[in-house]
Parts: sequence; structure tokens; C-alpha cells
Amino acid sequence: MARTLAQGQTFAGYAIERLLGVGGMGEVYLARDRDLPRLVALKLLSPHVADDPEVRARFLREADTAARLAHPNIVAVYARGRTEDRLWMAMQYVEGTDVAAVLRDGPLRPDHAVRILGETARALDHAHRAGVLHRDVKPANILLAWGPDQRVFLADFGIAKALDQTSALTRTGEMYASFQYASPEQFELRTDMDQRSDVYALGCTLYHMLTGALPYPGGSTAQLVNGHLNGRIPRPSEQNPGVPAAFDQVIARALAKNRDDRFASCGEFAAAAARALTATNQSGAPWTPPVMGTPPSAFPAVSFGTTRTGVEETRLRDASSFPPPMSAPPISPAPAPRRRIRKRLILAGVTGLLIAAGLGLGLGSGALHFTIGAGSPPGVSDPGGVPTDATRDGAIKAACDYGILMSTYDYSDGDGWQTKVVNGATGAWKSQAQSLLPTVRLLLEADSEHTRGTDAKCTVTSGGGTHYELAADITQINSTKGKADTTNHQNITLSMDYVDGKWLCGRLVSPLFPS
Repeated sequence: MARTLAQGQTFAGYAIERLLGVGGMGEVYLARDRDLPRLVALKLLSPHVADDPEVRARFLREADTAARLAHPNIVAVYARGRTEDRLWMAMQYVEGTDVAAVLRDGPLRPDHAVRILGETARALDHAHRAGVLHRDVKPANILLAWGPDQRVFLADFGIAKALDQTSALTRTGEMYASFQYASPEQFELRTDMDQRSDVYALGCTLYHMLTGALPYPGGSTAQLVNGHLNGRIPRPSEQNPGVPAAFDQVIARALAKNRDDRFASCGEFAAAAARALTATNQSGAPWTPPVMGTPPSAFPAVSFGTTRTGVEETRLRDASSFPPPMSAPPISPAPAPRRRIRKRLILAGVTGLLIAAGLGLGLGSGALHFTIGAGSPPGVSDPGGVPTDATRDGAIKAACDYGILMSTYDYSDGDGWQTKVVNGATGAWKSQAQSLLPTVRLLLEADSEHTRGTDAKCTVTSGGGTHYELAADITQINSTKGKADTTNHQNITLSMDYVDGKWLCGRLVSPLFPS
């Protein structure tokens, strides 16, 4: 582990005042600037993670991106470099808290939430005009400074990507954005994401601020993702009766599954939310913000918490004083909900979730059967007849082996596991697996429960020659740290086709669907 810097020590010309916080990526220190009479937040990347080229690139990208996004609502980056073989970044020091810390005490008053939304939207619109997507908008990345103005800052552009870099990111199957706030197109790994993805994440953040709850909570990662892809858009007034019903329409548009139905910009979204403040509540009476000095029951006063600049956490002070909400033009009517989600979205979303369920995410079963890789089986290697080694027993063994492989993710070698899955596939399932497995791996590695297949019983249901349909009963062991292992059975069906001297899976059917 890297040596912690001590008070009074100098690093890269900066005089260390104290350690603000430690995270998995490194440390953040409060330090005195080497050139100007001001305090800075000095972020140092840990040497053990700096060996990863992507981590280094992400760290430098955060500095470069934030440095060219000069805006009063974006945390500024002053300098970056490498000293004593450690990458570092000097940033604006924001003394205050973040929205996530405030939300631990409950929802925000609507006028407070709209104020925060408006300033964050200005920061995002500025980034979008510069051609940058934030890609990780969430309460923890929205900072609230101490002081009468309660300035709002957008932080952590570490995963921000220029619009022309997005396709390269998705080709590698990487997706860093927090699942709780990620847009449907981020789970689809689309190559043409735009500012409406940040609009969606900001919509999830507003819902959280208004209600104190996530828009799509779930008991597992797959259930959470399924909510974003296919779930009913929640109404904040149902979750929190103190929220004016007019916000329901605003949230419905911001969280539209189809991005064409969302607000075109974060500023447009913020203006609509500001307008909703003047609407009537469910009882029909005009909603007015409580006067200053309202008891804490109306809005939990913030008297403890954290100072947040990157990963640091120390303390916070009262965050109950916000200027009046911004004025705004009338809300544009939200488009009527579509009767059906785009076929492509259903395919990408449901397919990914169902494969994830088949890979041991511990999801509940349902009545829906989903077929992966449906289509005509590939041609036989010998058009004149059945190869002598294409035996029924060989198909059964191959199906059982493949079923166990699909139930046992290799957390120590995800790339190797993916290669085995693809090499054991053929036809439509092979092409689908190649595009879906990167997302599946993200879901599996984020889930706390690890599953491994230990045994399989496979039975031929139809077919012959070079094509068999089989039913497989996979015995699985489910392990979660700190809990006793459990056992369950995973029932799947497979189509096995004899291709180029070996049995390969051409189709996979799972009876599981996230509850």
C-alpha cells in the first residue's frame, strides 16, 4: 500500500494539510497550492491500480475533461502530473457535502431539489455543448458548498467520454455508470449515446431527491437493470405525498424508455421541474414552500455528514438555506406513452437479463420462456450422412458440460470464461453471445452472490443425427460472503448441433425471468 502523506510534508510542490479521505483508487488530501494562496484537493492515484492502463487513462481523462469545462458549477482542475511514480491531480476544494449524504436523512423539500437540479443542469448543458457526456450523474457526484449561497458543483468526470469516444468504450463492453441511475441505452451498450442519457440519470436523481428512494430498487443487480429497461415509470407523488402531482409528468418524461420522448436537454428538464413547483398538489391547494425556520420534520436539517471532493469525507454543516427556485416557461406536454417498447430495446434488455438469470444471479422464476439463438440449425459437416462420431451420448455430454459452464462464471478470468462460452456456441446463439456477454459480465461481477454449477442431468427430448434438443437440470451452489451456501436447480433447454467435428450449442432457452 502507498505511504500516506503526513501533515507538513510537501508533494509535487503542494504543502499537505491533512488527509481528507481514502478510496479504492487512492487518497485525497487538503493541501496548500504551490503558486497561489488557496487550498486545493490533491488527489493521488494508488500505485497498485496505476498499473492498469485503463485506470491511468481514466484518471488523466478526468483531469483533461474537467480542465476544459470551465464553469461555475463544475469542480475545477488546476493541474496534474506524475511525481515519485504517482499520478496526481490538484482540484478545487469544495468545503461542504454531497446530495447523497443529505439524502441519508430523508427526501429534500421540492424547492431545494429543484434548485439543485437547476444548477446541475447548467453544468451538464455546458459539458454537452463542449461535446462531453458525464455518464455518471448521481447524488454522490453533486456537491453542496457551505455558505449562504449553497453553491452546487458537479464532480467526477472520471468516466466522462467525448461523444466521438463513446463507440470505442462500448466496443470493449465497459460500463462504469452506476446501475441505479443509468439510462436504458447504457445497458444496451449503444454506440450513439447523447445528452439524453444524462437527462435520464438526472431524472433518476431528481426522483431520489424528491422521494428519498431509488426509482427502480431491486434485490439483485439484474432486477435493478430490468426496472430501467422494462419497469413502469414511478410517480414521485405516490412515493411521497408531499410532492406536488405535477412532478409526476416531469419525471415520466425525463425517465422515458425511448430517449426520443425525453427532454432534449437538461436545461429544458430543469425548467419543467421549476414550473411544477407552482402546480397544485393532490389535494388541490396551491403548494408553497415552508418559511425559513420550519421544524426539521418538514425538511431534515443537515447538521452532520461529509465534506466531499472526489473521494474525501470529513464533515458538513447546515444545508437548509437555498435561494428561491428559478423561474421557468410552461412545461411542454409530455408525449403519450407508447403502447409497446421498441423491439430492439426489449431484445437487448430482456435478453441480457435472462442470460444473467441463467448465469446464477439468484432471480425468481416466472412463466415466460425466452429462446436465445432461435433459428435454423447449421448444416452438417458431411451432407451425405451422419458422421460416425456424432453420437447421441456425445450430444448429451456436451449439453451437460455447456450447461455447467453457463452456470459457473469465472471471477478470476472473465475473459477466459467468455471465450469458452463463445467457442462452445454456434449459429445465432454464437453471434448473440458475442454481443451480450460483456453486459452479462458486468451484471455478474456487480452481484454479491456467486454461483457455480456442480452437476447436470441432461435428457434428449427430440432430434437425431447431427441435431438434438435437450433438457438440462443444473445443480448450482450459491455463495454469498458471510452467509451459508445454498443449493438450487437451474432448468434450461439447449439445441446441440454437430459442427466441424464437435457438438456446439445453437440455441438456449431459460424459464427464469427477473421478478
